[in-house]
Amino acid sequence: MPTLGASPPAVGVPGVRFSTGTPGQKGTLKSLVGGPAGLRQASPYLSWHRTTPWKWPAGPAPRLGGHGAPCAAPAPSTSSTLPLAGNRICGQPRLTLNRLVKGQDTVPGEFPWQASIQWRGVHMCGGSLINDEWVVTAAHCFFQVQNLTQYRVVLGAHQLLKPGPSACACPVQRIITNPRYAGQTTSGDIALVQLGRRLNFTDYILPICLPDASVHFPPGKVCWVTGWGHVRSWVDLPSPQTLQKLKVPIIDSKTCRILYLTNMQNRLPHRNIQDDMICAGYAEGMRDACNGDSGGPMACIVGDVWVLAGIVSWGEGCTIKNRPGVYSRLTSYQSWIREYIPNLEKQLMSINAIGQGPGKTSSGLLCSVLGT
Repeated sequence: MPTLGASPPAVGVPGVRFSTGTPGQKGTLKSLVGGPAGLRQASPYLSWHRTTPWKWPAGPAPRLGGHGAPCAAPAPSTSSTLPLAGNRICGQPRLTLNRLVKGQDTVPGEFPWQASIQWRGVHMCGGSLINDEWVVTAAHCFFQVQNLTQYRVVLGAHQLLKPGPSACACPVQRIITNPRYAGQTTSGDIALVQLGRRLNFTDYILPICLPDASVHFPPGKVCWVTGWGHVRSWVDLPSPQTLQKLKVPIIDSKTCRILYLTNMQNRLPHRNIQDDMICAGYAEGMRDACNGDSGGPMACIVGDVWVLAGIVSWGEGCTIKNRPGVYSRLTSYQSWIREYIPNLEKQLMSINAIGQGPGKTSSGLLCSVLGT
């Protein structure tokens, strides 16, 4: 599969990354943003956006194209159990992972937690549904948030240009960026997006499990990154923009730091791999996330469920040798997430309990995995 990425947003709007293919066109990026060549963080326009004042365009966000519908509130229920789709809980899609398909297109319902965060109808970043009203994504997607009405979150879509009847578009009620995030490749590149309406779960819209802080993702463990980003630097995902998937192995932090120190001549100061980051990908390059995939999930199978291990955050270029993808590590942010989803503790489930039936919760479908 070519590079995973996302289409560049309108000028001045923060964006995303994801890709496999030829190495990034570093000179082109440098000429656009006036910043470090090949930096794969957020939008190609991020550095320009930081220093150039501008005003958000007026007017409401466009309607969802294709046959997508507005998101619906869940039906009233007197039950204290989770609102389940077919008695399923988080991290258990209708379809099993199709490892035998040639190419990297996903099939509908394969990754039902995948979200498209859009600004005025344009795909900006990926995200992951974690319960019936919250999506987790990257903080760099929202460098300057001034008008929430310009944003929407699309869920259940398989093809962005033809979302189909399974997709819905939700307004955004609140965006919370982690206070540690200070731009570029700093720690804290995580954000929570609260939807304006609560969701009905379907076979195509289901949350992913969050890992407890004790969960360990060992080096070499195979995980999957998904997104609608560029197939390689500056090349859009072809119409109808089908959700892409990429298999990536976890890389331990020490090795990742060494890789990023390789061939540092004539480069800007080394970008350190922090403790709240997790690396994944290939030292040889050629397969990676790219522009347009930022904020999207890196998901791993733990036991028999899918768990969100990382959030697409940054990297140098796309598919460049010795520059694997760097992701925000979810296990570092459990306490911060609990500040805004206070009933998270009630929804914790052990890996052995997952799949044995619904748990009890007062608001939505979110579980954390305790153990490995």
